Amino acid sequence: MFADRARILVSGGAGGDGASTMRREAHVPRGGPDGGDGGKGGSVVLVVEAGMTTLGDFKRRRHFRAEAGGRGTGRRAHGRSATDVVIRVPPGTVVRTHPDGELIGELVEADARLVVARGGRGGRGNARFATPTNRAPTHAEKGIPGEERWVELELKLIADIGLVGAPNAGKSTLLAGLTEARPAVGSYPFTTVTPNLGVVTLDTEGERTAVMADVPGLIEGAHSGRGLGHHFLRHVERTRVIVGVIDGAARDPIDEWEAVAEELRLHDATLMDRPMPLVVTKLDLAEVRERWPELRKALRAAGHDPLGVSAHDGTGLEALRAALAKSLDEASAREVDGAPDEEMRVHRFDPLATGWQVVPDGDDLRVKGRGIEVAAARTDFENAESRDRFWRLLERLGIDLELRKQGAGPGRMVHIGRAELEWGDE
Repeated sequence: MFADRARILVSGGAGGDGASTMRREAHVPRGGPDGGDGGKGGSVVLVVEAGMTTLGDFKRRRHFRAEAGGRGTGRRAHGRSATDVVIRVPPGTVVRTHPDGELIGELVEADARLVVARGGRGGRGNARFATPTNRAPTHAEKGIPGEERWVELELKLIADIGLVGAPNAGKSTLLAGLTEARPAVGSYPFTTVTPNLGVVTLDTEGERTAVMADVPGLIEGAHSGRGLGHHFLRHVERTRVIVGVIDGAARDPIDEWEAVAEELRLHDATLMDRPMPLVVTKLDLAEVRERWPELRKALRAAGHDPLGVSAHDGTGLEALRAALAKSLDEASAREVDGAPDEEMRVHRFDPLATGWQVVPDGDDLRVKGRGIEVAAARTDFENAESRDRFWRLLERLGIDLELRKQGAGPGRMVHIGRAELEWGDE
């Protein structure tokens, strides 16, 4: 089945720890601290690859983890920064958080990049903390953990022109007749289960081209998911022109098309406002040629100006190219006059970005706040000097006092980010 949704776990690499070392050389008394900084952890980055049209690769691999940065060492040698993990995705990929579904970003153009999990910063070595009053600090920072989260990928194919119709209406055959694409073609419904893309030439000089997609056939109830319709209808949303493909050999071609048009309207009523030329296919068949005048008259009475085509013998294809060029011009004019149809992005203020909050966490207490959580992640609690610096920070920010007000005492656990601290008398 066509893969246009995927859920993946992305993890940025942790920053490397800073080093706590002292310079030790002959004839260099009191060499002082010379610990280097840790390297930055790698990030996980989505990058658009123009030739991709599916998210099927993520069926085989769902977890992506970047490497940690290197540790700092003596002689002020900094740790190596890790390389980013690059994940290739098709154009038209929408990225959201899971499970809350907040929009992270959209990847549309080739080579566009989106960082979905940032690597952690490396910790500073003890050479950074030397002062006139503390010339030999042992304190060095630990690296910050990288971001980790589940993200949802949703593909909405991007094409200038979308071929839409009932199953077996001749969309794939028409795509093959107008472009160099070679989709699977059969004389039975649902031959196409994956949208196919091709480049159609719109003028005799070959200077004007457009991307065309044939969307798998839509049946009644598609807007509510019947026949995987809600998966397929998604790919119509980003087409600028919709070509209604009517099966000239169907039992009742007009009723069949009206059912498809109704599914488009129920899915998104604005789709019906886009340029929508209609074509009746299979004019190479004798019975279709006989009924074509009647079909054309009925469609014209409904306000359409249909074209009769046959991809097998080329009937009507040049007229269709001209109609497509005209429809694209109309779409361009509307895009200039109207507001861009972009998904709304909501930016929420994070009250804990610079502040903090103490909340119960079962029998324990938890301190929330981006700044204090980063400070805890960077603290080496096995090092007495580092530990003392962190306690002084809690006192300076007033967190120590608030913890005691909420019942922090000997033996009670306090959680700050990933750090788990047992409160003591001191």
